[in-house]
Formats: sequence, structure tokens, C-alpha cells
Amino acid sequence: MAIQVSTPERLTFLKKVYGLFSLALVIFAGATWVGSTNEAVLGMVLPLLGKGFLAYILIMFAMFALLRMTASRFPLNLIGLGVFAVFEGLLTGPLVYYVVGTSGVEVVAQAAILTTVVFGSLTLFAWTSKKDFSFMRGALWAGLGVLVGFILLSFLFGYSASGWGVSAAFVLLMAGFVLYDTSNIMRHYPIDQAPAAAAGLFLNFVIMFRNILMLLARRD
Repeated sequence: MAIQVSTPERLTFLKKVYGLFSLALVIFAGATWVGSTNEAVLGMVLPLLGKGFLAYILIMFAMFALLRMTASRFPLNLIGLGVFAVFEGLLTGPLVYYVVGTSGVEVVAQAAILTTVVFGSLTLFAWTSKKDFSFMRGALWAGLGVLVGFILLSFLFGYSASGWGVSAAFVLLMAGFVLYDTSNIMRHYPIDQAPAAAAGLFLNFVIMFRNILMLLARRD
């Protein structure tokens, strides 16, 4: 565990985590650009998303579960993180394509900047406060369960689960997960699982970005 090792080892682990996190974001940005500009890719991804937000959630969590299963198995963990970033980018591409077409590319830029500022501020707070946010785990997972359950019910009973309220709830939930995951990585995460730790932070960022983007697009 990170907290049980020497300070130099812990710092090395944290550098690996945030280095891989940054790399995943670069891959994600590239895949999102391809997914939003390439007609052939859009033609493949859109049918996959045709069943709605539920399909995206199921695919996302299935891939994240596979990442956790290979967390300590090098190089599968690194390959898995790269594939995860590409897949998330391709799945985000259609949303970016839609927002650019309806609200303009500046809205996408605003969402990216705002997500980076919020994520960075929360990370800095978790680092400087020296507070252990592990107590938030139960509430965060319960909140996620409620949101996913709400989306499931929306598909069963035919009402919309894509309103601004759901997007706002996801942004707030991911803000909590950023605090929790950052604290967990600093204090409790196994130091041989840097790719899995980076994947958790990456997923928080992507979900936050997608929902901030949807909120900004709905202003227009």
C-alpha cells in the first residue's frame, strides 16, 4: 500500500499514476477527435450507442472491471489503460460531433477547460488538505447506484434520463470521487497498480467532462 512504503517509493508511485493519467488523457483527446470527425468511425460507433446512455454505462463499467482484473499484470495493465482511453474517446466522439454541430466548437473547449479547472482544484485540495476522504466511499457508491438505477428505470418505463438534473448529479458525484480516489491513491492504493489507479482518475475526468459538456450545450 502507498501509505506503508517509504516517501521516495510513494512519490515514485504517484508520479507514475499522474504520468499515466496524463497519457490516457492525450490518447482520449486524439480518439475523441477521430470519433467526432471521421465518418467511418461515427458510422460504427453510433449504432453501438443507439440503445442510449445505458449502453454507454454498461460498456464503460465492463471495461473498467477488466482493467481492475489485470491491475497487477504488466504489460496487460498498460495495454488495458490505452485501450480504455481509446474506447472512451471513440464513445465520446458522437457527443462532441453533436455539440460542435449545434453549439459550436467553443462549447467543447469551454467544457474541457472547466473540467480541467474543477478536476485540478479538487486534486490540489485533496493533496494540500492532508485529509483522508475514505469515509466518502459508501455515500459515493450509493449515489452512483441511485443514478444508474434511475437510468435503468427510465429505459424500462420510457421516460428521459438525459436532462440537466442527471448531468449535474453526475458532475457533483464525480467531484466527490475525485476527492475520494485521490486520497485513496495517496494513502491506500497498492504501489504496483499505477495503471489501475490512473484509470480511476481518468474515468472520473471523462464522466465529468461529458456531463459538463452536456450542461453547457443545454444553455443554448
